[in-house]
Amino acid sequence: MDLEGFQPGGRAPAPSPLDLVQDFVNTEVPDFAYDTLATPSELARWLEGRGLLPSGGTVDAETFVAARELRDVLRRLALLNTTGDAPDGPLRARFDAALAGVALRAELGPDATVRLSPSGEGGSRALGAIAAVVVGAQASGAWRRMKACRKDGCGWLFFDGSRNCSSSWCSMSICGNRTKTTAYRRRRKSGA
Repeated sequence: MDLEGFQPGGRAPAPSPLDLVQDFVNTEVPDFAYDTLATPSELARWLEGRGLLPSGGTVDAETFVAARELRDVLRRLALLNTTGDAPDGPLRARFDAALAGVALRAELGPDATVRLSPSGEGGSRALGAIAAVVVGAQASGAWRRMKACRKDGCGWLFFDGSRNCSSSWCSMSICGNRTKTTAYRRRRKSGA
């Protein structure tokens, strides 16, 4: 099964460069036991395919662990956009730990805006590029539209293009319907 570029319910992908973060997080779908970054070499190929790692580049074990942790933390941050909750201390600590070995630098652009960009090399630089996209999206306000499906086990990242930014599921016809049907059956069974 290849989910590369797939968007449930016909949603449009996130705009560039936020689509990089969406694609990175969606390399795993817990419900389907789907994970295309199960080894350091798979992560290296994925990063190379996006121009974040030079051809033939490798990813060491430490960067591999950090990448998987960053992927999970970004999914949880996107879920906070869905639920409206604030990050707790453990999530902040996990984010900090995942990016501990990543170097970012501030750059002044030709339009006098400051942006973060990765520095260093290899896999650490690649993770820095992903983190820089998140920071830029937060600064522009686009990050609030990057959401994770609230159905337990799904967590698919989607870009909420709705006018009022109120989407909760990757697809109403898939996860939304299942969630609502399960809740209905639970209420009916309990006599409520």
